[in-house]
Amino acid sequence: MKKHYQIRTDFADESEGCTLNDETFTHEKTVHGSIVSNYIKVLKDENALGKEIGDYVTIQFEQLFDHEEREEIVKVVCEQMHRMLRSMKLMPKKVLVVGLGNRFITSDALGPEVANDILVTAHYYANEDKEMLKGTGNVAVLQPGVMGQTGLESSHIVKSIVQQFQPDLVIAVDALATRTVSRINRVIQINNTGIQPGSGVGNHRNAINEAVLEVPVISIGVATVTSIGAILSDLLQETSVAIDQLIDEIQTPQDLDLVVTPKSMDDELKQLVYLLSQSINRVIHPNYLKL
Repeated sequence: MKKHYQIRTDFADESEGCTLNDETFTHEKTVHGSIVSNYIKVLKDENALGKEIGDYVTIQFEQLFDHEEREEIVKVVCEQMHRMLRSMKLMPKKVLVVGLGNRFITSDALGPEVANDILVTAHYYANEDKEMLKGTGNVAVLQPGVMGQTGLESSHIVKSIVQQFQPDLVIAVDALATRTVSRINRVIQINNTGIQPGSGVGNHRNAINEAVLEVPVISIGVATVTSIGAILSDLLQETSVAIDQLIDEIQTPQDLDLVVTPKSMDDELKQLVYLLSQSINRVIHPNYLKL
């Protein structure tokens, strides 16, 4: 029996049946002008979405280059991060922000670029520099690179730093993959179940989650890539041809898993970095901007 072709996605709200609540998960949709949030809470291990127990929120938007719209997106992301922290019953005072990915590949550089823009304060806390600490949290940043650069699993590097720094929370930032072309660079996902670096492009690495690190983890990312298979599926959606039928005509079906990113990625990356870095800074340094 031929296996059904699965289009890769990192997003909980792209799973079939995600809009229907059942005994295994709940789904709540909120509209903030042109910004749409979907909050999914998975309640049981065996669920229709195939996701781990935990909270998943996606924030989808249309405009990226309008300043007022960006500020609204930041506001919504902050609200959803605070909601997730309340769900986890956390008020972290010591945070490690991990920027995952390869800074030399634009579509994978989101994590390292966001990490560059995080306000780092751990060294001031170590020296008890009270003047520099006003309004801030105790925050350190790590950019572990990828295995091709270091020869090491990112999760091993992160775990060693966690054991040394002993944070209350790890925030992992990474580029994600979507199955919907129109959502590239237009949707953010936040979850408290951790992340598996490279999963969206089929390069599965060891997970970075609470079970591995023994510290609560919130992961946040943006869809920066999709696959050839997802693009074809979108094009065929309004026809009678299914993606599985098309595979029969393709000489090398594995080519459907090739990933693509828009040619505007360089310009859009700068805006995405602003959205995530501003949101994270405002959550982990809640009173800094009020001084």
